[in-house]
Amino acid sequence: MSENKYTEVEGIDATTYAGKAALAVKKKARGILGDELVIFTLVKFVQFMQLNNKFNSLGIQITEDNKEECYIQIIEMEKPELIDDLELYIDLNDEINDIVKKKDEYTGLIDKLQNSLDPNDSEAINSIVESYLRR
Repeated sequence: MSENKYTEVEGIDATTYAGKAALAVKKKARGILGDELVIFTLVKFVQFMQLNNKFNSLGIQITEDNKEECYIQIIEMEKPELIDDLELYIDLNDEINDIVKKKDEYTGLIDKLQNSLDPNDSEAINSIVESYLRR
């Protein structure tokens, strides 16, 4: 789809400098997140959920706040299969968190563009998106 077919990009008038910057950021994010999402397959997500359910069935509910204690609890069970499962769980969780971080970075940039005082102030808009687009 060509750039001139957009009337709005993420709630920003596409004819403004901010709108054009938002479109560029959106295209860049598709490349960044697209690669991550292609690599992180549905199968991996299902694996993560199955491991989470397995730990839950053992009475271990891993959250961001208690993860270290839960990891220790699993290791102290001294069951090699559970330790292998924990390693895979941690790896998959790290991949998910990386994707979320990248999505949040994109969302943060779009929020800044949406809230820019002058959507045609190229200097201000460039300062928001420049480092992201140079990746």
